[in-house]
Amino acid sequence: MTARIALPDASTCQRYVLTVADSVFAESVVWCDCPEFDAVVVLACELPLDSGHRAVLAWNHYFGWVLGAEDAPNSSFAVLECLGIGRMPDPALCADRAIELISQANESY
Repeated sequence: MTARIALPDASTCQRYVLTVADSVFAESVVWCDCPEFDAVVVLACELPLDSGHRAVLAWNHYFGWVLGAEDAPNSSFAVLECLGIGRMPDPALCADRAIELISQANESY
């Protein structure tokens, strides 16, 4: 027997990502055409603070959200940690978990 994951359609995914972006007061959303991520939500804060590297949340419809930091402005980013809350968690939960991880990351610097 083969298990299959039911995937939401493209418009549902787009609405979901935009809702998460609103919940974290994102600066922008970048739609990706690559297998790693479907979208990258660019946040207004930096990791670490005052580093010039904006924090990002990246989403993959199979695995969910990760927190990252830009390597260079408007360029690639490094994945720092998985949010670990599922594929399509409630947007408010995404925002809470992102705040928690960003706070932890900035405390460690």
